[in-house]
Amino acid sequence: ASCSNENYTVIKSVDVFDGEKVIEDADFLFSLEGIKQINTKKKKYRNATIIDGQGQTILPPLVNAHVHVREKANLKEALDAGIFVVLDMFSTDTRANRFRIYNDSLAYSKFYSSNVGATAPGGHGTQFGVSIPTVNDTLSPKEIVAERMSQNADYLKITHEASMSRLDTQQLSALIAEIHSYHKIAVAHISDLQGSREVIAQGIDGLAHIWYRKTSISTEKDLEFMQQKKVFVIPTLSVITKLLAHSERIGIEENYLTKAEVQKDVPKVVPKDVQKEVQKMHAAGIPILAGTDSPNFNMDYSAQYFEELQLLNECGLSAIEVLQAATTNIYKHFKLEEFGQLAKGSPSSFVLVEGRPHERIEEVANVKRIWKFGVEII
Repeated sequence: ASCSNENYTVIKSVDVFDGEKVIEDADFLFSLEGIKQINTKKKKYRNATIIDGQGQTILPPLVNAHVHVREKANLKEALDAGIFVVLDMFSTDTRANRFRIYNDSLAYSKFYSSNVGATAPGGHGTQFGVSIPTVNDTLSPKEIVAERMSQNADYLKITHEASMSRLDTQQLSALIAEIHSYHKIAVAHISDLQGSREVIAQGIDGLAHIWYRKTSISTEKDLEFMQQKKVFVIPTLSVITKLLAHSERIGIEENYLTKAEVQKDVPKVVPKDVQKEVQKMHAAGIPILAGTDSPNFNMDYSAQYFEELQLLNECGLSAIEVLQAATTNIYKHFKLEEFGQLAKGSPSSFVLVEGRPHERIEEVANVKRIWKFGVEII
């Protein structure tokens, strides 16, 4: 018996990763109105379009938690790979608001952004030749945050780069308190452990990278501090492996953690000390989110994301934990309320892949079909 007389689709005998757990050999019923049922007891379905899901897995919308979008084609490329959302981590107000126009389109990945980041005069973000406001040079922390909110920023990005000018403790504290007054979160660009300690002490919600500079080896006390402060981390292993390989090529590797292992000039293995830092963080229960930092080092918005997931797996996260890092961990920590676990009543937005990525994470790249609000887009 069917659950109603309306037209709907059933993907039969499919594994479903709902964002937290795997439901094996299920019948997945959905329509334009949303997910109707996830049945483990097999039935006959009337008025339904039937799709054979054997040997395949349904995943919730994937998210890339760290990118810099340059053109709308980047949003199309991401969605075609099953990445429903990209979190931009520094843009001009004009560019960010231009990309938000596409958020109601079925054809593009949804775009969230910090817009312009908060930085000091001469700080990270000022080196790209675009005039941007800086804290206490042109605007106070309160004014910086108010300006970001007036330009539709979804969260605040603070830059705290060890090799450039940095904000002081009072400025960090004021920025973070102000963005929290708008019920939004703050993330920080960091590159060393000391910088991480400084922003965490002032209430930062998350780190946009893991530390990778020389001597940045965390202690148990550091990890306990992060736990207490409920900080999440986007390791961006893709960009860090490429950065460390590049540092070797130009002879400045002494500034960073262990050398990257490189084959044919392409880093494929997480440097050992960086890997250990992610392993320690994971063992301590610190939430890990998946992001690439594309397009740095000419990284794309599709294949590189799947390599990032494999790099996280290499650092000791199980395949299911990696999938959580790519989905529900990000929904939760960035307060993406329109996304959640796949369940009855949820929007019919999901990815169908060949294989069992919850056991073999590399199979997450086998995107077969994509539905967005019940409409198949690829």
